[in-house]
Amino acid sequence: MSKGTLYVVGTPIGNLGDITFRAVETLKAVDLIACEDTRHTRILLDRFEIKKPLVSYYKQKEREGTEKILEHLEMGKNVALVTDAGTPCVSDPGAILVNECINSGYEVLSVPGPSALTTAYSVSGVCNPRFAFIGFLPEKNSDKNKLMEEVANYNIPTVYYCAPHDLDRTINYLYEKLGDRSLTVVKELTKLHETVYKGTLANVDISNDKGEFILIVEPVIKEKEEIDVEFELKTLIESGLSKSEAVKAVAKLHNIKKNDVYAVAVKL
Repeated sequence: MSKGTLYVVGTPIGNLGDITFRAVETLKAVDLIACEDTRHTRILLDRFEIKKPLVSYYKQKEREGTEKILEHLEMGKNVALVTDAGTPCVSDPGAILVNECINSGYEVLSVPGPSALTTAYSVSGVCNPRFAFIGFLPEKNSDKNKLMEEVANYNIPTVYYCAPHDLDRTINYLYEKLGDRSLTVVKELTKLHETVYKGTLANVDISNDKGEFILIVEPVIKEKEEIDVEFELKTLIESGLSKSEAVKAVAKLHNIKKNDVYAVAVKL
């Protein structure tokens, strides 16, 4: 008997119309669907007339749930893993199961779908293409404070998930630990009241704090020290470097475009 396959299936984060054709086909084809909340997933399945057995797989019982799913895979059953919204394993249950499947030799296939992380960043207006995903802050204060000591030194935007009704407390905590920084708050992605708010950690006007939120905090913008390129070029040339060598050295030292430094050099 051949072993079953685990499909990691992305589901809508709000608007049910965002599900992919392949996700629907996969959910219809598998033998079993593992989900966080069977009642929540049933709404999605009913919308697309999918009738499959469901098994509960949630964070507090991931180890036990993993063992049960491995048993189904060993019997040759194909299993789809979904969460209440978005992509499994990203701030949602699933990583333990996927890791065990890989280590045990079961095939794991991705069925990509919506992700709150990338969706929020795409409508945030934040121009930096690089960012660090933090997700939900740890529950323990000691773990949370330790994380913030590290995050405070990041020079790229950081992205946080915020549980409903916890918005003010999260923003105040980030302000306390990071100081005042530019803040983008994205609310209720793909839903009726989807909104993007701009402000800072110290001052952001959010008209309604009910719903699901994603926070994007930008790094502190440090003013560049004024560099006397002409002086540094002269100093290096007088020390014995050729003009081209001096240009390369100054450009590399201050991370300046070589052509800009060369433009100053030709005037010497």
